[in-house]
Amino acid sequence: MLLAPNGNIGPEDDDEEEYVDVPYTYEVEEIEEQETTKDEIVERLIPRLRALYAYKGNGMEIQKGEV
Repeated sequence: MLLAPNGNIGPEDDDEEEYVDVPYTYEVEEIEEQETTKDEIVERLIPRLRALYAYKGNGMEIQKGEV
């Protein structure tokens, strides 16, 4: 329904409703997954021993006194 400048409804208006598409914008929140890698340095005590005898076998060889 449109009003004329004087506030009266014109004779061609028959109380018809007119639908008009109105452009609008909207925001969409998207969740993006990210893979991250983190290098972590850990100090550990490893027991060491000194060989009392030379050994050779099972794919391994160690000299006497070697750590």
